[in-house]
Amino acid sequence: MTDWNNKRPEIVENVSALGIGKAIYAAPDGDKETARLLVAADGFHFKNSDFDDLKLLGLSLSSPTGSVFMISFNDEGKLLVNGNEYVSQTNQEDETVNGNKTYKGVTRLSGGLILSSFGVEYQISVDSAGNVQATRIIEKSEDNDG
Repeated sequence: MTDWNNKRPEIVENVSALGIGKAIYAAPDGDKETARLLVAADGFHFKNSDFDDLKLLGLSLSSPTGSVFMISFNDEGKLLVNGNEYVSQTNQEDETVNGNKTYKGVTRLSGGLILSSFGVEYQISVDSAGNVQATRIIEKSEDNDG
């Protein structure tokens, strides 16, 4: 008897059968009694093993408004959306973002701005007249050194 759940059965020349009647069935060992239903009136009856060797270059997905998006991977295994590497936005607290960034348009910072220069941190503030001031942030360990 064929084990359909764990692997795809081998096709045997002049023995394997694909039957079409009220449904489509497969019998790799030629035994119609142990054949497996593939497609019937109630839908598809595939097993995981049916897709063991399935390889796709990408998936094309449509949005509800009809826009089409291609999902794929590059040779390094990075996710691509429409050919562009996908980079998730985390919006996490206490996040460190590395690399050089260029921002276009208006960038708004709430909660303050701290700039670091050669390991020394400065808090940047703006008063109501628009004057910018940089105040050195002194850590507790520096306060104790005197």
